[in-house]
Amino acid sequence: MTTQIEAPVDERIVGVLRELGIERAHFASRNLGDWRGLAVDVPDVVASMTLICPLGFDAQALAPLGERLLVFNADRGGATATIDRNLAALPSATRVSLSDYGYPNNYADIAVEQGAAVVPAMLDFLAGVDAANGPAVASPSVAEGEVDGIYFSVRGSGPPLVLLPLGAGPSQWDPVVGAFTEKYCVVTLSGPMLGMVGSLEGRGRTPGYLSAVGSLIDAAQIQPGERVLEAGCGTGVLCRWVARRTNRQNPVSGVDVNTYFLREAGEIARREGMDNLVSFHEGSAEALPFDDNSFDVVFSSTVIQRVNADLMLPELVRVVKPGGRIAVLGHAHDMNRWVNLPLRADLKTRIESPPWVDDPGHPQGCDDSSLYQRFAKLGLENTRMFPFISTFAEPDRLQFMQGGILPTLNAEEADEWRAAAAQAQADGTFFISTPFHCAVGTKP
Repeated sequence: MTTQIEAPVDERIVGVLRELGIERAHFASRNLGDWRGLAVDVPDVVASMTLICPLGFDAQALAPLGERLLVFNADRGGATATIDRNLAALPSATRVSLSDYGYPNNYADIAVEQGAAVVPAMLDFLAGVDAANGPAVASPSVAEGEVDGIYFSVRGSGPPLVLLPLGAGPSQWDPVVGAFTEKYCVVTLSGPMLGMVGSLEGRGRTPGYLSAVGSLIDAAQIQPGERVLEAGCGTGVLCRWVARRTNRQNPVSGVDVNTYFLREAGEIARREGMDNLVSFHEGSAEALPFDDNSFDVVFSSTVIQRVNADLMLPELVRVVKPGGRIAVLGHAHDMNRWVNLPLRADLKTRIESPPWVDDPGHPQGCDDSSLYQRFAKLGLENTRMFPFISTFAEPDRLQFMQGGILPTLNAEEADEWRAAAAQAQADGTFFISTPFHCAVGTKP
């Protein structure tokens, strides 16, 4: 059965707390989609909120937390200046600068890289909150389980501390959990609702994104019984989708370098009853762990930005059989996106014009039309090359996209955006369209 995501994330997190007999807890998070609903819709359950180099920011949503907010920020690069500017509107919050640390991308392993700095600062902050008005000591009788698509595990005893995912870092909180369990009842949450897993799973269910991937897969002309590989499968959402789209007639393999994603991918596939058809393997798209001529079709979606493209593309060709097809979809950060909001012309143009991403990916990655030149050099036959525009109107996806846009605006611009978005949502006309580059070819 396909995982269905209906209730908001915050309601499901509260469901986990109720299952454990917890009324109020400390929270630590990174992804805006995980914490924003808690801060806005159920603030009574939030004893404190810690954000670790946040991915997306909303100062307005965080303002009511006052002194119960702790934010770690890198001291250079990426979104550092943006987060610092937004924190200026939150004078009561505690701020910690991570020394000599460049702002980490979605895939950084922060617990490994900065655990020694994060843990003591968090413990000091939590102790101060507890002394003022902390949550009651929790004694859950359940060590692990699932509530509405959220998986939880419980360790330690004391006031409850809920750890939400740290982006897509392979180790998540594992290296530092022991330091917290000495004083806290630590509840670690994961699953297809949360963090980058939730983002990839959510995007992989949207009609806009699937229309782009569907065009790519249609061009690859998968035949019954052919072996299919996805390079850079993440949570496996597209592997499962391809298996269903081909009426379960094709074995689908996924490969990814991220062990955290692979753990989640295997568990989701098992729960959906697809583990006998879809398999997952650890490995890099730059050096695939498969023999030559192993697959009939190899495809990849929004991965070529994050690897050395000139190493990845020949690898895709290598593992495909003669007559097999290679299909690649990549971000088009050289093209405008489209925001369907009635904003003043200069603001709308700035928001829509590239560059409009904070996470640039690999320095040798490909996020522009050079994909077509790279593809042409592979010596493939029957090549098809085309851009594609995908439209997103789903509330969760729009919230995720706004989380990257709002922090880049000043207060006046942010107010204009919020007013326009509220009106468009009431009218049912709010959507954001983003471009991709696509290429498909056949190995001689």
